[in-house]
Amino acid sequence: MDDTITIRCTTAIDGCQYTCTMPVPRALWDDSSEEWRSEFLDTCRDRTAVYVRHETGVELTEQQTAGIAVALDRDEESEVLARLVTVTLFGGPLDGETVAVDLADPEPGIGIIAAGCSYPGGRSWYEPGADGRWAWKHDIPWGKCDG
Repeated sequence: MDDTITIRCTTAIDGCQYTCTMPVPRALWDDSSEEWRSEFLDTCRDRTAVYVRHETGVELTEQQTAGIAVALDRDEESEVLARLVTVTLFGGPLDGETVAVDLADPEPGIGIIAAGCSYPGGRSWYEPGADGRWAWKHDIPWGKCDG
């Protein structure tokens, strides 16, 4: 059994989706009260908004900040989460990191804000190859939505 769970926060800004993940020790989560969990998820939402603002250089509106969705990478949370699998990223600025992806997503790929991206505030684009490895393809400038 894995000793961590992953909190995944996503938001859409100007039609582009941004995703951040944060691990939390499973024992801490399992032993916490509902109130603590709720406050932790609110903190994750706020941290994601700050992270997106910092990485993109764009001030999010209150509506955009409120629109950040927080989900737990646990099978019992929803059908979508049940489809998520953790993959390891190869190449690019996020080499070796893991991220949860939905294999049923019609667009195979994910753009993730990365400090090492060649575009300030941009995202690094990863796609699955024929061998199943999620490899870096290129970086995406701020404001461009697809890979």
